[in-house]
Amino acid sequence: MLAALVVFTAAYSTVMLLGLQSKLMRDNKWQMSFFTSWLITFAQTASTYAVAHNVLPIEWYIVWSGAGGSLGIVSAHFVYEWYDRRFKK
Repeated sequence: MLAALVVFTAAYSTVMLLGLQSKLMRDNKWQMSFFTSWLITFAQTASTYAVAHNVLPIEWYIVWSGAGGSLGIVSAHFVYEWYDRRFKK
């Protein structure tokens, strides 16, 4: 179960941060993009770790990774909406 949590979390954070980064760059918020890039680096390191230490059958790896990525991209939308409302000048 811990392996599934690591895979899910790694996929979720990577995709969520990449989606957030896309919205930030689209709106020319390059200062925040600088810091988001560092978080993406950490998330991709976690993804690499999850792949390298995978003990799940490939079918379950795909399910957990797909679920994390799907929820991650949707979360990016809502996180950006919150960020934009909170810090819009």
